[in-house]
Amino acid sequence: MRFVRVNTLTLKVENILLGNEADFLNRPDYDNWIQSDTANTLDTYDVATETFVSPRAYPDDGKIYTWNEDTTAWVEVTE
Repeated sequence: MRFVRVNTLTLKVENILLGNEADFLNRPDYDNWIQSDTANTLDTYDVATETFVSPRAYPDDGKIYTWNEDTTAWVEVTE
């Protein structure tokens, strides 16, 4: 399973880890972790819809991208 840690003030994804639920149950910040197979770093959690929203839509062409905050655009990872 894939879990994401959401900042409680900004609702932005801060960290993504792989593991099972038992790995997270005893963490003091358990309530900040949400199971998601689609969230990416810098996504924002929408509490009303319980979904993650990208600053701009993540490209759907099968390539891997990273978010560039300076240009506010997705940049293809080529390495």
